[in-house]
Amino acid sequence: MLSNSKLGLMWLCTMLMLAGILGYQLTANEQLPIETNILALLPENRQDPIAQEAFDHVANSMSNKVIFLIGAPASADQNKYDDKEEKGKPALTLAAQQFTQSLNTLGMFSEVTGPISQSAQQAWGELYFPKRHQLLTAEQQIRLRDAPAQQVQQVVQAVYNPFSGVTGTELANDPFLLFRDFLSQLTRQAGNFTLKDGFLTTKYQGKTYALITAELNDSAYSFTLQKQLPALTELEHQLASQYDVEVLHTGVIFYAAYGTDSAKSEISTIGLGSLVGIIVLLLAVYRSPLPLALALLSIGCGLLAAFVFTIALFGKVHLFSLVFGASLIGVSIDYAFHYLTDRLSAGKSWDARAGLKHIFTAITLGLITSLIGYLGMLIAPFPGLQQLSLFSAIGLSAAYGTVVCWYPILAKVPSKPRALPLRQPMTQWLTIWQHRGVRFAFPTVLVLASATGLYHAQYNDDIRQLQALPTQLKQQEDTIKTITGVSSSQQILLVTAGDEQTLLSQLQRVSQQLDIYRKQGVLDGFQSLSQYLLPADVQAANFTVVKGLYQQQGAELSQRLQLSTPVHWEATFSPLTPDVFLASPASRHLRFLWLGQLHGTQAAIVMLNGVSQPGVLKMFATRDANLSYLDKADEVSALFGEYRIRVTELLIAATLAIGALLAWRYGFKKSLLLILPPVIAGCAGIAVTTLTGVPLNLFNLLALVLILGIGIDYTLFFAEQSHSDTSASETINADHAQSTLLAISLSAATTLLSFGLLALSDTQAIHSFGITVLIGILVAWLLAPLSMSISRPRKNTQPQTASHATASIQQEEQA
Repeated sequence: MLSNSKLGLMWLCTMLMLAGILGYQLTANEQLPIETNILALLPENRQDPIAQEAFDHVANSMSNKVIFLIGAPASADQNKYDDKEEKGKPALTLAAQQFTQSLNTLGMFSEVTGPISQSAQQAWGELYFPKRHQLLTAEQQIRLRDAPAQQVQQVVQAVYNPFSGVTGTELANDPFLLFRDFLSQLTRQAGNFTLKDGFLTTKYQGKTYALITAELNDSAYSFTLQKQLPALTELEHQLASQYDVEVLHTGVIFYAAYGTDSAKSEISTIGLGSLVGIIVLLLAVYRSPLPLALALLSIGCGLLAAFVFTIALFGKVHLFSLVFGASLIGVSIDYAFHYLTDRLSAGKSWDARAGLKHIFTAITLGLITSLIGYLGMLIAPFPGLQQLSLFSAIGLSAAYGTVVCWYPILAKVPSKPRALPLRQPMTQWLTIWQHRGVRFAFPTVLVLASATGLYHAQYNDDIRQLQALPTQLKQQEDTIKTITGVSSSQQILLVTAGDEQTLLSQLQRVSQQLDIYRKQGVLDGFQSLSQYLLPADVQAANFTVVKGLYQQQGAELSQRLQLSTPVHWEATFSPLTPDVFLASPASRHLRFLWLGQLHGTQAAIVMLNGVSQPGVLKMFATRDANLSYLDKADEVSALFGEYRIRVTELLIAATLAIGALLAWRYGFKKSLLLILPPVIAGCAGIAVTTLTGVPLNLFNLLALVLILGIGIDYTLFFAEQSHSDTSASETINADHAQSTLLAISLSAATTLLSFGLLALSDTQAIHSFGITVLIGILVAWLLAPLSMSISRPRKNTQPQTASHATASIQQEEQA
């Protein structure tokens, strides 16, 4: 066996190496290796790689966009400015122009789209006009097929209508005025906007709103960009004050920044709260800076090892993992408490190596059982939970190694002789547990009380519980959706086909059905390339119909309008292809709908807005092998439910595994007394969480895994004291029992401070997790003495009592 000095030196080299690695990890890149993207917590699509790429494509295209709306009263047409360039312009236009310029100078955005340039306005015409003879709306197709003469009558009415705006040039290039109707349909599909002073504007509740969009120059989850949001907010306030306008915004970056700030706040609350609690407890109990320094040392080593290994394995540490991982502070200190409490209890007779030997079996078994609980979370398919599992397991192991390797060296000097704090209450509490009636009645009452809550338990596996949505941001997003008709929903239809033209035909059939569903209220709307690009065969059919129109009705139109140049046909057919469409500047905001070649097939997506009956769309998709309804939130929520069942199975397996380990060590009957307290504690935690009105989810079951692993520690130390007692009376030594109770009390207090503080989280999933652990650990602490053996003193044997121990300590102090 290695000596204390060799073990200490080896552990020192290990910690120094980890510190060097951490320094490299923090300085290797410009940004900290911390992940804030909530999507990084989610599993990849397990069935269809095309679906996963579709999700990633949509997420990337949408997450970097920011939408601004600037609103002013519709009656505020003029602004009082003396500048000749500004005089006469509406206040809304001036505000929108200034805001666009300010956004361009802010440094956050790679592109800001405010006023639509002349070239951009002409892009649609330049794309479609050469193909005008093969582009028809659905209404035009029916009219020209069934009643072509009606088109002549419509042209005559438009020409003689002074408000129609028909020019001689337009009439010469498009005598049947088919192209203007096609462009009008495109405008209606673009949303509720009209072009005014170069800006896309719309009216809502007596106000006119101008639309400005921007593209971030980095990820929405970039800390650098999020730090610039206060400057953006200041710009908005200045604009609102100067022009008396309303400024609305929405985008993933605002939610990401809120999540980052919330996570930092929660980490501070949990981590610092636990740390302050530990410091107060250590100073109050041990009244010496050495135990405090040793406890903080084990915490620091645990966090150092956990952080380094997590970054090495995952590349980054997710903030979600850190929120939970901060709770490691309250767990990694447990082993230190047992060692330091033994040292305090021993007084001048302290032997550092013997002290470690005395608790070594108990803390080792405690580590093993805790690791069973932590590492069980590795089965979950969520990277965030896997990180938490490894973060906690590695940190706990490092804290254990610090106690074993360094404490016998650093805590070699005995503490000053002093009675254990709260000795009288602890003695009374331990005495109560010597009564058989208490040992039966108290657990029974808790089981019956827990049964009430368990009976009313309900589960909610909605993934949206992972992220708290601030009310103000959500209200702005809903308002923008109502005004613009544009939604940020990621509910999509994935359409696939063997080639491009078949894909376009598929998209057209899907759009026709979605139009029916829209009229039935199944959804509010959708966006598809089929609304802008027709299949080649449809274009050819339209071309044939239009050619017939010219040939059959051209003379009639020329006569009724008395045209100097008769209508004649001279067009040639050339289809508008996806390559030409996607290369045009007009398609810039639509390109994300076309996925192109993926895994040997052509793919495109249809964005769905305001889906109220997802079941109808799912049924529609199941009828076509080339169609898939995708909703990432629903998919992961289903996985939550599936893995909730699997974690339940894991919990049962972990309980049996721990029970088998305990039976091997203590025997079957004793192992039941050890396993019963954490099992009852878990039931109580679930019951109280249910009674508070919080729905249960996967995280509550993960909380049970932790309660099992941590709660077993409490019963283990009592059982190990009894098991290692050499007294023939099988009576637990009073000093040892009180020392053990003090140590697990301190451990429970710090665990409640760490895990229990999660109940303060604004995120419902974390909040409910915290409540479950808070109640579970409290009950596990209360029931821990159940694993003690009942005293059966021998005749002529006078076991040491609390008063005897106190008297001996007082004599030592007097000496």
